[in-house]
Amino acid sequence: MNPWQPSRAIPAGAVLLLAAHALGCAAALHEPPPLVEMAGTSQVPDNAGAAALQAEAHALFNRRELDPARQAARLQLRASLNESLRRQALVAAARILVWITDHDPDAAVRAAAAIQAVDAAIWCRRTAPQDAACDYWLGAALGVQARERRSTGYSALPEVEAAFQRVAAAAPDLDHAAGERSLAFLYLRAPGWPAGPGDPDLGLVHARSAVERYPDYPPNLLVLAEALKKTGDRDAARATWQRAMVAARQALAAGDPDGPEWLADAHTGFAGLVKP
Repeated sequence: MNPWQPSRAIPAGAVLLLAAHALGCAAALHEPPPLVEMAGTSQVPDNAGAAALQAEAHALFNRRELDPARQAARLQLRASLNESLRRQALVAAARILVWITDHDPDAAVRAAAAIQAVDAAIWCRRTAPQDAACDYWLGAALGVQARERRSTGYSALPEVEAAFQRVAAAAPDLDHAAGERSLAFLYLRAPGWPAGPGDPDLGLVHARSAVERYPDYPPNLLVLAEALKKTGDRDAARATWQRAMVAARQALAAGDPDGPEWLADAHTGFAGLVKP
C-alpha cells in the first residue's frame, strides 16, 4: 500500500512506507538543480504550449503505467518553465515521480525518481511558499526518498511531519483530507521514540479524522483499517477493510485510475487479517 498517494490519491494515496529502519543522518533537503536542467531544455513554452504539455501528461499518467508515467513527468517539468503554470506543473511532476518511486521494480530508478520528486517539490514551494499542495508533495517526496535512501531517514522525519501538519491545518480538504490521512500513515509506519514520531494511537486519531471528513474515500478507509489493526481492534479493522473494498469498487466503476490499486490494497489487508 502506498501511503503517498499523492494529491488525488497519493496511494492509499499517495503512500508512506517511511524508513522504519533508517539509520543515517544525511540531509533530506538539498539545493535542487535549476529548472532548465530538470526540464532538459531551455525552451520556455507559452501558455498554450504549456497547457498542451500538461494535457498530454495528464492523459499519459492516467494509464498508470511506468513508461507513460516517466514521459508524463518529463512533460510536466517542461511545462514548469512557463511561469504562469509553474506551480501546477510542479505539483503534477512531484506526484508522478512519487508514483514512479512507489511502482518501479528497479531500486536505482526508484532512488533517482525520489530525488527528482523532492527537487520538484522544493521548486514548487519556492514558487508558491504558502501553497498546501506544494507542502503535501514535499512531505510525500521526502517520505519516499527516506525509504529509498535510508541515509536521509532521520533528517526527513521532522520535515515530513511538519509538512503534513501544515497541510492538515491550512487545507483540511485537500485531496480528501490528505493532511490527516498522511499524518496517520506517518505515525503508523515511522519508527517510534526516540528514533522517530511513530505512534499507532496517534495514527488512529488522524485516520479517524480523515474518515470523518471523507467517509467514502478508499485511501482514508485503508489507513483507518490499518490503524485499527495496529491498535488491536481486529473486528473493526475487518469491517473497515470491507468498507474500503466497496468504496474501491465504486471508484473503479466510475473510472478512477487508482481504483484497481485501492481494491487490491483492501483485499490484501483483509486477507492478512483473516489468516490464521
